[in-house]
Amino acid sequence: MKTICVALFTLCIFSFASAQYAANFSFHEETPKEAKAETLSLNEKIARRNALIKQHNQLAQRTLLEHIATRVTYPELLREKMVEGRVTVKVTLNPFGQVQAYEILHSPDPAFSREVKRVIDSAPAVVSNQAYLGARKLTIPIDFSLR
Repeated sequence: MKTICVALFTLCIFSFASAQYAANFSFHEETPKEAKAETLSLNEKIARRNALIKQHNQLAQRTLLEHIATRVTYPELLREKMVEGRVTVKVTLNPFGQVQAYEILHSPDPAFSREVKRVIDSAPAVVSNQAYLGARKLTIPIDFSLR
């Protein structure tokens, strides 16, 4: 009789321990496949945002360069002196894609700088009706050439 009681007691303890283990085990845990699917969707979101940022950077460069190319005029005094050179400008854009500030980093002559300032002051926003996600600071080279 003593042996049967010990055996039943052991069986009860084993059953209780198994039930506790089963209760701690969740059947709704993410499987690696589900976790991977969620990670992929996050990666896709990041990739789409990065693509949009890249698109805005290219759009900003293209818009500013087109604006400058169509409006810049060669200073007459420098044309007579046959002076050529490259003006490098660092442009800071606000969250709406408008020129907030700019700085002339390098200029071979102050007349070139004045012309570049005149043109950049009238630059349009690089994106319309949406937030600008691209780089806030762009460095733009502007060549003055007589050829």
